Amino acid sequence: MADVERLSLQADSVGSEDSRPTVSSSVATVDPTGTNPLTNIYNISSKSDPYGRRIKASDLPTRKLQFSQWHELRTTEVKGDQLKAPRIRAGPSDKHRQFYELVDDDDSKIHHDLHGRQRTQLRDDLENWEHATLASFTRQELHHGYQKSNLSRVLGRLRKVVYLNLKDNELLNLSSFSFPKCEYLNLDSNDMTSLKQLPSIPRIKHLTIQDNGVSTLDGLSSLRSTPLEELYLSGNPVAFKIGYRYMVFSMLPNLRILDGVLRQEEDLNMPEKCQSDLTEGRCTIS
Repeated sequence: MADVERLSLQADSVGSEDSRPTVSSSVATVDPTGTNPLTNIYNISSKSDPYGRRIKASDLPTRKLQFSQWHELRTTEVKGDQLKAPRIRAGPSDKHRQFYELVDDDDSKIHHDLHGRQRTQLRDDLENWEHATLASFTRQELHHGYQKSNLSRVLGRLRKVVYLNLKDNELLNLSSFSFPKCEYLNLDSNDMTSLKQLPSIPRIKHLTIQDNGVSTLDGLSSLRSTPLEELYLSGNPVAFKIGYRYMVFSMLPNLRILDGVLRQEEDLNMPEKCQSDLTEGRCTIS
């Protein structure tokens, strides 16, 4: 039979009304590093669905881990300071009824069964926050008591953090926290109303607290003894006041950049409006 005729007959067979979907595994094995495609994901093709079924979340093996904390897994060596953007979340209320009975493909339990002090010790050892030099806890949606208390617990352990990102967390006050080695701190898009609510940051070089509710410069002088070079306060009510740049540079003479703009000569001259307010006692630099 000619090749053309054979191909034609095969095409007719595939397109017949009684033809059934053909299922072919996309992979045979998967390596533990996760670099190969996942097992049990199939490409299904038929006349009604010629391009194959879309992969759904329920197809993915990781679905059963969606409420897991990484230190709850039976075998893990991942440390907290190795996570790029950890999330602090409370699991569903019925999690403990069946969660810890989940098994893997070898019928072994996925989660460990440690309790009490052993469980807490394992969590603390794996979190390893005391040694983290970079930490990013953004958009944690702290609407639940569990989230708030655990974020506070984590922040209290960040004794060596150099870069800390806490953007968009509805934070109100961090004055009880201390980050002795922090050089870069992002507090953008929170609910802080005063610079007195800043944490202790003696080594800070770059501080951004944009889009909060800071209305005065009270508390800014506490940063005078730090090596602060860049400060971002745009989006706060205080940034719209007359003499704002002059007052900031007067309080922080070593500051180089304010809101992304290098210190200018005119920033060192008191605006006329602020001079008149000073004589009337309405312009205060503290």
